[in-house]
Amino acid sequence: MKEFTYGVARVRAKETSLMTRQDIEQLLSADSYDAALRFARDHGYRDDGGEDIFAGAQRELWSFIEEVADEETVKVLRLPIDYHNVKASVKAVFSGIDGEDLLLGGGTEDKNEIYTCVKAREFKELGKRIGEVCEEAVTILNQTQDGQLCDIYIDKAMLAAIEDAAKKSGDAFLKKYADLVADTSNLKTAYRCAASEKNLSFIENAVYDGGTLNTSALKKAASSGVDALAEFAEATAYSDCAECMKVSAASFERQCADEITHFMEKARYESFSSAPIIAYHYAKTAEINAVRLILSGKMNRLGDEMIRERVRETYV
Repeated sequence: MKEFTYGVARVRAKETSLMTRQDIEQLLSADSYDAALRFARDHGYRDDGGEDIFAGAQRELWSFIEEVADEETVKVLRLPIDYHNVKASVKAVFSGIDGEDLLLGGGTEDKNEIYTCVKAREFKELGKRIGEVCEEAVTILNQTQDGQLCDIYIDKAMLAAIEDAAKKSGDAFLKKYADLVADTSNLKTAYRCAASEKNLSFIENAVYDGGTLNTSALKKAASSGVDALAEFAEATAYSDCAECMKVSAASFERQCADEITHFMEKARYESFSSAPIIAYHYAKTAEINAVRLILSGKMNRLGDEMIRERVRETYV
């Protein structure tokens, strides 16, 4: 049996430094970008040594997670970064632009190695699975010139990798987390297909066959439009998503994120599993993204309500 006592105790102490919902609201209510930036700096977002405040926050988060989590947990959390970097590298190379600024640190594979291998069309330096994904993504773009099809392939490969890693870990919470990620991703994919009136053949290729949802029924509902998809969602564990589908894409996307937040909110109270560690990682990542979104909105003089609609819930 894995031992999580130390990691959970460290998370309990670290949670006290997370920004609360009230903090996020206060940041949203700042009357200018400079005021919002001062508030963020007062809550730990500093550019010490000239490092970007968000890169610094992410680096500190990964350092902490590696200290308190086991190898399997860290891998599951890092995998989405690998697939982001595959997508960014392939698109940058085919667009003829420098993709280095699009890459994220913190994956299981070195971000620059992925980019270099894609540019050279030589993948043997990468791990077998990620190398195969890079090679197939390049092939898809070469043969079809269709960036959307390439995105679909990479996204499905990512979900499969997360699910496989969670199963191999033997950690029941990681498996539930992987299923939730697959379910919400499939709902978002189905919604976009329904909203753009894609045919069933396209939808069958786009939706990932994993998670807990009946994907055959999901695909069929999406092919009949948003109302049919909402009716399908109403009868699942994701019924709260149904009404949001009818409001706006932003409202629906936010609810999908909130589904994961509510799941993590319950998980943080477990004491003898990886759950609190994964929940903390999710909460801190959501906080970093919220601060980035709000500061960007303030810089671009967007209205507070427009920004608020896109900010995800926090569990603190």
